Order: sequence, then C-alpha cells, then structure tokens
Amino acid sequence: MREYRDDYVRSGEYIDILIAPWWQRFGRDVAEALRGVDAQAGPLVDIGAGGGQGTRLAAEVLPEAEVLAVEPSPLLRGVLLSRVAERPDLRERVSVVAEDLLSARLPERICGALAMNVIGHFDPDGRERVWSLLARRLSPRGRIALNLSEPLRPARVPRAPMGEARVGRGRCVGWAAAEPSGPESVTWYMEYEVHDGLGGVRTSRTDYTWWTLDEAGLRAETARHGLAVSAFGPAGAGLFVLSHGRG
Repeated sequence: MREYRDDYVRSGEYIDILIAPWWQRFGRDVAEALRGVDAQAGPLVDIGAGGGQGTRLAAEVLPEAEVLAVEPSPLLRGVLLSRVAERPDLRERVSVVAEDLLSARLPERICGALAMNVIGHFDPDGRERVWSLLARRLSPRGRIALNLSEPLRPARVPRAPMGEARVGRGRCVGWAAAEPSGPESVTWYMEYEVHDGLGGVRTSRTDYTWWTLDEAGLRAETARHGLAVSAFGPAGAGLFVLSHGRG
C-alpha cells in the first residue's frame, strides 16, 4: 500500500451510525443506478466502502455479482468485515480489500463501481489516476455511481450538527465545520460527542483535507478518459453515473 493517512482513526467508530440517514435517503436512487449492470462482466468495486452500507446495497441489487469492497481504514474496515461476515449470502461473494483504490490489485475488467462520499479524499492528481484506472477497467456497458459532496468549491461552512444516533441509553452527536485550505480544498473540522446515558460524555475531535469538485469539473476531468456523466436521483443531490461513450 502507498503511504496512507487514516482520516478516520479518531472518528471511525461513529461514521457508520451517523451516515446511515444518508443511505436511507438516497439508497433507492443508488440502487436504481446500479440495477441492470451485467454482473458477468466482472466484479463491482465499492471504493472507500466504509462500514459497508453501500457494499450491502450493491450486493442485494446485483445478486449475481462479485463485490470487491476496498477500504483502507482499519476501524471502518472492522465494521465492514463484520457486516459482510454476518450474512452467509454476502460471505460467498464479497471480498474486503485492505488497500486504498490506487494501491489495490484490481482485476483487468469490472462491471461497475460505487464511489459514495469518497471522491473528496483524492487530490486532483489522484482523481486523474482514479478516472484513468476506472476507464481502463470498466466493461463497455458498465456504470460507476458516485456523488459530489458540498461544498463544491472552497468555502467556509459554519459549525453545525451533522448527525445524531441513539443506541440504548447512549446518544452520539456529530458536529462539522469547514474552512478553505487552498484553491481546490477545504479542511473539515469534526467533533463527536458520545453521551452514555449514565452521566458520562466522551468527546473526540479530528480534521482532514477534502478536495472540492463540482459537476463541470467532473465532466471535464472524466471526458479526458472517454467517460460520460449523467445525473440521477433528486435534483441537486450530487449523484452521478459515469459510463463509456457520450452523455
């Protein structure tokens, strides 16, 4: 694996439960974007699979597909591995890959890919490598479903709650703020409070760089690799499908 900075070393235990509402809101749209992909053309790659909510969805929508769930963060990968292992149907055809995408040894042909809430981890040079890698391996009728997260350009994001989840007596609350950190990036400042319901409170803080990209930039970058972009899902949701040919 190339040198990897784990942005989730302090927040990995909270990510899966706090991102669940995103999947509840957009999961059906993502499922429709993948439906009908030819699973015989090769495996589907879940890029930055996190705790595996997208992995599970892809495996359910494409019941004949092999899925390669690529996740470099050990904490997130632990959740992912447990989610896959608890279901016999997933254990048979989902492989967990302990690498980042650009280090993973992928097959020469894939039927598609999922890249949800992950593109901002790649800087512009890294994105070029991602588009090149995927364009070379994507089957002729394959699809790549991804999203672009706000802010789409460097901008200040005032501190605000970004999610809350309850487990038993416990309550986990996430807060997020961002500041521009360059002409194409922001730094996210995250804070997590865990109230155990017994009077105790745990607080964790972390920050990481997020590389911004808007739809025009996505279209320009992927066009250089022969990929077309189509929006899907609710207007303004930032959901897109990449495929070969003209969009």
